[in-house]
Amino acid sequence: MAFLSSFRAGQETAYPESLRDQLRAFPLLREVSDAAFRRLLGEANWFCLPGGTVLERDGENERALFLVVTGSLGVFVEDTHGQRRLVADVPAGETVGEMSLVSGDSPSAQLVALRDSELLRVSPAAFDMLIARHPRVMLNLLRIVVKRLHDTTQGDAVRARPKTFAIIPLQDGLQDEPIAHRLTAALADMGSRAAVLDSTSADQPAEWLNSFEAAHDIVFYRGDAPNSAWTHLCLRQADRIFLLGRTDRPLAMRPLDMPAFKERATGLPQLLLLHPASTTGQRPEHFALSDGLFETHHHIRAGVQGDINRLARFIAGRAVGLVLAGGGARGFAHIGVIKALKEAGVPFDYLGGTSMGAIVAAGLAYEWSLEELSARVRAAFVETNPLSDFTLPLIALVRGRKVSNLLQENFGDIAIEDLPLPFFCVSSDLTTGRIHEHRDGPLWRALRASVALPGILPPVTFNGHLLVDGGVMNNLPVDVMAERLSGPIIASDVTGEVDLHADDDQYGERPAWWLLWERMKGTPSIVSILMRSGTVGSEAQRRLVREQANYLFEPPLKDLGLRDWKSFDRAVAEGYAHARMVIEQKGVPLTDVWTDGPAVAVLRHKIAV
Repeated sequence: MAFLSSFRAGQETAYPESLRDQLRAFPLLREVSDAAFRRLLGEANWFCLPGGTVLERDGENERALFLVVTGSLGVFVEDTHGQRRLVADVPAGETVGEMSLVSGDSPSAQLVALRDSELLRVSPAAFDMLIARHPRVMLNLLRIVVKRLHDTTQGDAVRARPKTFAIIPLQDGLQDEPIAHRLTAALADMGSRAAVLDSTSADQPAEWLNSFEAAHDIVFYRGDAPNSAWTHLCLRQADRIFLLGRTDRPLAMRPLDMPAFKERATGLPQLLLLHPASTTGQRPEHFALSDGLFETHHHIRAGVQGDINRLARFIAGRAVGLVLAGGGARGFAHIGVIKALKEAGVPFDYLGGTSMGAIVAAGLAYEWSLEELSARVRAAFVETNPLSDFTLPLIALVRGRKVSNLLQENFGDIAIEDLPLPFFCVSSDLTTGRIHEHRDGPLWRALRASVALPGILPPVTFNGHLLVDGGVMNNLPVDVMAERLSGPIIASDVTGEVDLHADDDQYGERPAWWLLWERMKGTPSIVSILMRSGTVGSEAQRRLVREQANYLFEPPLKDLGLRDWKSFDRAVAEGYAHARMVIEQKGVPLTDVWTDGPAVAVLRHKIAV
């Protein structure tokens, strides 16, 4: 990389004007005089760090300050299991090494080039000379340190949006697959300056590649042969990696066995699965998505432009996540909220939920139409009673077989990872006392676990663990969605304030005939008590995670109980009316316009009557 690495400390060099402007843009150097700036350049060391290379922090590098001019560095720490974990990235235009420079302590974190990077090293002596002439530089440095510490402790640290993406074919014959150009066109429709580089650019110098990236918002590096020199370069230049494979062809080798991947510092690739038909169909075994080989995956079906548009939104940081809370019959209101959002043109790119919310979200992930979703939910919960197969209450009040059969009838044997749209649901692990996230495996069984209210439905066993209703620990898993999505998150919370009370001081101690009489007057039954007990423990968690949602819908649903299954139409209507009102007041997520601003920017939208 001859662009910066040709400059050495102490040389009298005529630096390119563009490079001088780039360095001047660093917050640390904005107020430095021209003379001090020239002297700093003369004292600094320039060098390149290939992608995947560790920046050694011993000797003269131990307390040095580094300016990341091109590329990006990853900050790694060792966790309690001895595994290296990425805690932050340092993109071009930022500095790193401030803590050691100020404190004099040895660095505790490891710096690794996430991609080919070019750095400027400022020694402690050179920095001391700089602040002697410009004391304000130290104030700038302290501001950087304080902000970084604040963002880290408050959880406000913002990862830089990926800019360069490598698309690497896993099978022969995919080198000319136009998916990179289709993504470029979709991003261009959003207003993004996106472009594709292929092997015809293999001989271009680093300066040219850096300038090309600087002139665009998104650059796709399209690889050719899995182990070619160009593919190696694509991987080293990329902030994110997409592996491209067709479901109707075998794999020659596992992706992580490719020599080129051994150069990567961190991060699993994402898988783009090309389907020759318009349906996802059955995924072959060599694309096992639960083996930890991929960070995530995206289904790209032949002739389905919506799949390309969705992937473009993920790349742009504008993919929309929809999270639906549990709530029994109150969860019918989710359907009304979804109807209003669809009318407002909001796409759903990632679905998640708990209990009843998980079932509704799964229908969307299966791409059921609104009409089909309503019909299936009505048939399952209104026209039949899935909780009517009572049994001797040794484990639960009902056997749960009717619920299992209904879920299998509606969702079949499809695996979560084969759904057209990304989906997750949560259950509560009684064995570990932790949330269990369902991201793969049979969909119906994951839903069965997510709705297994303790005492009412039997738990679901998973590798010896007992899984029950997700609402026991997290009834609105917005936090789970936020870990996987950088775009706007919409949440529909139907929990409300449950009116569960009894005025009799001796309630529960009366004779059975008395309780039957009181039950007719509306005192809580055993089922109502169990359903409320199954979610009351997550109330504090629910109130906390609601703050992470960018858009929150709370249909009032006054006097509508958890078991008011016959109130389907009313719940849907109230959910729809509430959502229309909120959309009129607050707008909808801005998903189809490229912007460098917040990913949750809104577009005011008036719904046609």
